[in-house]
Parts: sequence; C-alpha cells; structure tokens
Amino acid sequence: MKNTRIIMFLVCTAVAGAAEFNPAEDKGAFEEIEAGLKLPEPGVGLTIYNNNFAVVKERRRMDFNTGVNKVKFTDVASAIDPTSVNFKCLSSPGAVSILEQNYEYDLVNTAGLLKRYIDKDVIIQIKGSGSDTGTRMGGVLSAAVDNDLILRHSTGELEIISRDVIEHISLSETPEDLVTKPTLLWLARADNKGAELCQVTYITGAINWKADYSAVLNEAEDKLDLTGWVTIDNKSGAGYKDAIIKLVAGDVRRISAPAVPRRREAYALGLKGVLEAGFEEKPFMEYHLYTLGRKSTVNNNQVKQIELITPARDVPVKKLYIYEWATKDDKVQIKLEFENKDQNHLGIALPKGKVRVFKKDPADGLLEFVGEDEIDHTAQKEKVSLYIGDAFDIICEHTITDSEHRRRYRREAHKTELRNRKTEDIVVYVDEKFGAQVNWTIRPATHDYEKRDARTARFKIAVDADSVAVLEYTVTQTW
Repeated sequence: MKNTRIIMFLVCTAVAGAAEFNPAEDKGAFEEIEAGLKLPEPGVGLTIYNNNFAVVKERRRMDFNTGVNKVKFTDVASAIDPTSVNFKCLSSPGAVSILEQNYEYDLVNTAGLLKRYIDKDVIIQIKGSGSDTGTRMGGVLSAAVDNDLILRHSTGELEIISRDVIEHISLSETPEDLVTKPTLLWLARADNKGAELCQVTYITGAINWKADYSAVLNEAEDKLDLTGWVTIDNKSGAGYKDAIIKLVAGDVRRISAPAVPRRREAYALGLKGVLEAGFEEKPFMEYHLYTLGRKSTVNNNQVKQIELITPARDVPVKKLYIYEWATKDDKVQIKLEFENKDQNHLGIALPKGKVRVFKKDPADGLLEFVGEDEIDHTAQKEKVSLYIGDAFDIICEHTITDSEHRRRYRREAHKTELRNRKTEDIVVYVDEKFGAQVNWTIRPATHDYEKRDARTARFKIAVDADSVAVLEYTVTQTW
C-alpha cells in the first residue's frame, strides 16, 4: 500500500499539469456532491485560448471492477498533450485512481498491422492475369521491409513477395493493442464495482479562436454600428458535440510546449443554469472569459462562427486626418476613434481581432468596404483607434527649407503645404516626431501646437474646401 501511494503521488504530479487547481473551488464542488446535490451530467466543456490551444473537460460514465482495471478512454484529440491529463471521479471522490497511463497514437494502418503480425500466420492473395485467378498462399510473416514481404513456409523456405503483385492480405486475428483512434490507456484502481461518473481534463493544441468585427459608418461618418463575431478553427483531431464553450481572451503565459494555462474552474460545467443564448463576458483572473449561453458542436476540421457581441448601434465616432511626414511621406492617414463604454452602447471587454469598416453607397443602398485594422485586447472605457487607409484628395508636401548642425545641436526650418481637393472643409493633424533623449523646442511657428508626449508635437490645421494651407515652424534640438 505504501508503494501504491508513492506511485499515485508521482502520477498525480505528472498529470496535474492540465491546470493549477483552486482548492477553494475544488472543496466547494466536493461539498456539493457529498451533500447529495445533483451531479453534473455527462458532457463536454471546451475552453479555447487565443494562443492556439484549448482545455477539454469531458465527463463520462465509466464501468469499473473492484481492484485493478485496464481502461480505454477513446475519442481524445490527436493534438492532446498527454502530460496534461487530469482524472477525477465525481460520483465517488477518491474511489478511482490512475496508476499508469499510456497515450496510444500509433493508429491502425497497413504498416502498423504488418508490424504487429511479425511471426504470425497470414494469407496472401497474389494477383492473376487474364484467365488466371491468381494464387493464394499462406505462411508466417517474417518481415515487412520497404515494398517487400518475407514469408516463411512450413518447409522453412523463405519467399520474398513484392507488394505490387499482392491483391490482398488476410490476417487471422485482431491484435490486442490495435488502436483505431487516439486513445488514453489507463491502469486504474477502483474501490468498488460499478459505473462511476468521471471527469477527464486535458490540453490540446491545434484549436484557436479569434474575434472579427464589422463596423458600418453612417452617411455623416460621425456614428457607426459595430458587430462582433468569434471564429473558431478546430484542427485538434477531435470533435466536441454539444459542448459548453468558453473563450479566454488575454496573453496567457506559456513556458514551452507542451504548456498549461494558469488555473481552471473546478466542476463549473453542469452545476449552473443555462445562460442567455449569446456570450456572457466577465473578468477572469487577469484575463477575460466569454461563456456561450447554449451548447454548440465544434467538429474537427471545421471553422465555426458565433456572434460575440450584441450589435452596438449609433456608436459616436470621430474621423481624423493625420499626417506624419517622417513615416508616411505625402500620405494622410484616415483614422476612426471611438470609446468602448456603456454610454456608447458598448462597455464590454473587446478581444483582439480584425475590424472591417463599411459604408453604405447612397446610390443603391449597398455596403462598400472602406478599410480595416486590427485592435489589441481593449478593456472597458478605453479608446479604439482604427487606421483604415490614406486619403485620396488630401495632398501634403513637406520641405526642410533651412538647417544648421553643430555638435549636439540641430536647427531646422520646416514647411508643410496641405492641399485639400475635397468639396468640404477639413482639419488635418500634422505630427512632428522626435527621437529619444532629445530636448526640443518649436519657435517660431505659424500655428499653435499641442505637446502630446515627450516625442510628439501635433499641429491642428484647418483647410477650407478646395484650398491650400501652409504650416511653417522651426525646430531646435539638443542632446
């Protein structure tokens, strides 16, 4: 018994890598079970991280005999990290323990079957030609090398047969270790005979999710409607039927592959009522958790889309024209800015993703694509800024008209001509950028500027419709 405890300690230490458990949550779950409350039903939960991995939590009823059992747990993801597996007996906590685990991924195929049949009897059908129906021969398979089979007859004679002339091979029995799908093989000890409800948790790779947003500008370009969708791409090698789906947004640290998330919610699946049909968002540790309020099936090799946020209507938006001569030459950037807050019909933590912007063509009422950008994870009450393209009818021409350089000193005179060929008045923000560890002053200047930070001065230049404005200023830098 002492040796069994030592083995169990080592095994549990190895498989506990699926997550860092929260003792308070685990204790609460066991208390509910011991108090006679309803057990969670068989099913599957899928928590997907935007780092191309997921935590699978599957509950099954499993039959055990008293003592040591050999158990097959099939239909696991082929991209599973076997070192992350965690086993729990929910119906009788502690009544079943895992002594050993093997992960079988050498699936059934011709080469694998022949390898298992070395030194066993096989029957080979040789192809015929014309009226010749072929030849059927038996013997002991001595080797299967490259494209040849070596057959040993009862006389002791060895015959080399090319697979090119073989029509089919008959095998007399099914190997005990034949595996047709990725399988966990356990040596499990059970205190009692009967069916137990068990939960198996593990990490799998090759499954990812991302957020995609669509923003539709109104005619005046001062408001937009925003919708968000989740795209799940499952290449993990397993499907998840009627799964409770959770998404984790945030930069979860992974040391190396295989790796683990930082914590899990113990027995959260099945103990709570069904949420609303959409995603419910809430803070989770230092990340954000999105739980789908209904079950959904995610098949293998499937890209699935689910609505992430309820469409936000009439979100106030500000359109900016920004010119940075040092980085964009003569191009003027078009940026859209809005705040992620309740007053703007948002106020939900937005996962990182691509935002596609559209505007309706008044001639036919159809939406036309006008640009896109990617946002990072954006908390509530934070600003979203989208760079969607460069202005066609706004031309900026920058010139350094004079300069003086000495040791740790530079003075330059700048001139920027802004030509507005649009039929409406505009405002262009001209940004002058400075290097790190530089002291700078701007004097004189034809327009006032705002010092946005230690490295940026911003001029606000109003330009009438179909007219030209000129900005001139002198910059002195020391270091």
